Amino acid sequence: MTNWELADEEMRRNGNNISRTARVLGIDYQEAREHYLSKPVVPFKPTIGPPPDDITSLGRAGFRQHVIAIKRAGCGWPEKYDAVLDDARQKYDAGTHEMMQGSSQGWVVQYLIPLKKPVGKRTYFSGEPIRV
Repeated sequence: MTNWELADEEMRRNGNNISRTARVLGIDYQEAREHYLSKPVVPFKPTIGPPPDDITSLGRAGFRQHVIAIKRAGCGWPEKYDAVLDDARQKYDAGTHEMMQGSSQGWVVQYLIPLKKPVGKRTYFSGEPIRV
């Protein structure tokens, strides 16, 4: 097994974290960065079909129950998700939920995941000034 095969294995193990891989294997960070960032990226292939009847059929296994909206790549969110996205933004700013996006079968998927412990008020969507 070559050094880069070991590095590839470590990258899979740690979620493609170049810095951590370099540190764990004692590889020069700049060399690792150049190696991984120079590789061609598999392009995201958007869907051309109609949206599924059940949007929770999309998304990562284990997170499907948290799917709240889907959209086509490069487009805005469909109007039918306005209310659910506004509610999600309020929950995120209240610090009770986390929002994240991913892709699945050519769709951009929006998740809303409740936090086990609230983190306190945030102002990302509310536009309120951050107090230091």
